Amino acid sequence: MREAVKRQVAIVTADAGLRGKPALAQLHESGFAAVAMGSAADLYRAWVGQLFDAVVVDVALPDEHGLTVVRHLRHLSRTGIVLLTGFGAKEGALEGLHAGADMCLPKPVDAALLTAALTRLAERLDPEPQPLARSWHFGADDWQLWAPNGRVAPLSFAERQVLRHLAASPEVPVSREQLLRLLETAEQEPRTARLDLLVHRLRRKVEQRTGFELPLTYMRGIGYLLDLEKAAPRAR
Repeated sequence: MREAVKRQVAIVTADAGLRGKPALAQLHESGFAAVAMGSAADLYRAWVGQLFDAVVVDVALPDEHGLTVVRHLRHLSRTGIVLLTGFGAKEGALEGLHAGADMCLPKPVDAALLTAALTRLAERLDPEPQPLARSWHFGADDWQLWAPNGRVAPLSFAERQVLRHLAASPEVPVSREQLLRLLETAEQEPRTARLDLLVHRLRRKVEQRTGFELPLTYMRGIGYLLDLEKAAPRAR
């Protein structure tokens, strides 16, 4: 039996209370693996190689306005977003929803309320299992990868870019150099993408979420080959 997968959550705030160990421990007990970050820059660095099921964004960050972060995240993915607005400001909540947030919570907010909000958001955003299929396929504008058993693995922006590129060439391996160039363009960042880490995390996530191995083969010295029509063996 597969272990329950904890939902990955980024808590982006300067609030020491929400970033402290007691708050993170409460989230952990409720099924969330929460990572605390103090700035938008911290989030963007983590975003390159990791998918978050939800992101909690404080409207007041030291380096970027929370609404700008929300708009950027919504442009990149379908990740659940909770915006922490000003102290009871109705206008802030409206702006947050228009920017793309799924929920807005007025500050101050404690760990119990945040946990309840994230739990409710997860229930609402979780896709229902699909009927059994003969092959792997994409869903939700290619932000999800569905396995033949009807279970789904959500994709980060970088993972989506890589898999779409590989799927467009099902019979011809794609070289590492091509994928690295693709990732550098997709991330719109000057740093080099860590392709090996991305592939490792993607394989692990797909097995955890679906129980199947990702049909991705690496041919040494040649490149990667993705065969979505391949029968999916059970994960070890």
